[in-house]
Amino acid sequence: MNLLESQWLGKRLSTMPDTDLFPLLNVGSSTFDFRTRSQPYIDQHIFAPLRARGGKIYHLDLKQAPGVDIVGDLLDPAFLNKVVAFQARAIMISNLLEHVINRQEICDVVMKIIPPSGYIFVTGPHDYPYHPDPIDTMFRPTIDEIHAHFPGTSIIDSAIIDSGNWRQWNTAERGRSLWRTLLRLLTPFYRPITWWGLARQSPYIFKHITAYVLILRKAPPST
Repeated sequence: MNLLESQWLGKRLSTMPDTDLFPLLNVGSSTFDFRTRSQPYIDQHIFAPLRARGGKIYHLDLKQAPGVDIVGDLLDPAFLNKVVAFQARAIMISNLLEHVINRQEICDVVMKIIPPSGYIFVTGPHDYPYHPDPIDTMFRPTIDEIHAHFPGTSIIDSAIIDSGNWRQWNTAERGRSLWRTLLRLLTPFYRPITWWGLARQSPYIFKHITAYVLILRKAPPST
């Protein structure tokens, strides 16, 4: 997630009533350290304001680590039953779908968890360099393409967020200074795998990155 993406989502979450948001399930949450140190704007703009409202938030991930409340695989039926028991009213899926090979299965499971009239907040890269975690499928959808993964929902709000080029990102986002990056690009024979990853990102020193953000609502119960 980038800074402007977190600001866009945080602003819209702030206008929604608690009854629509909580309990909130954050799928693919990563760790507390990631949300507060690696990308501190995630906690600053999204989760800290939500915690201040007193609502319950469950962070779910495959890895057991501080800041992960529920550990497991949503595609495991037994684990899925456990997650359903938390009765989430809203689900967040942020920058996850490009890192899995079975994204439609995951989206289908999310649709099973969320109740009628519940909300899904989904974000990810629209134009962004390769970034494995541990893989990157290069899934870079349009608004309509990501919406199609969640049949039975309507779009409440959406946007393609322009976060500028790499030189405009803060240090937490880009990880190194411009001069260090340029010098590193001149040394391809030192740790070539790392260099190749940096080389794939280098066009974004000038080219702008963009992210998709959607707020979806599952259809209400039929009468």
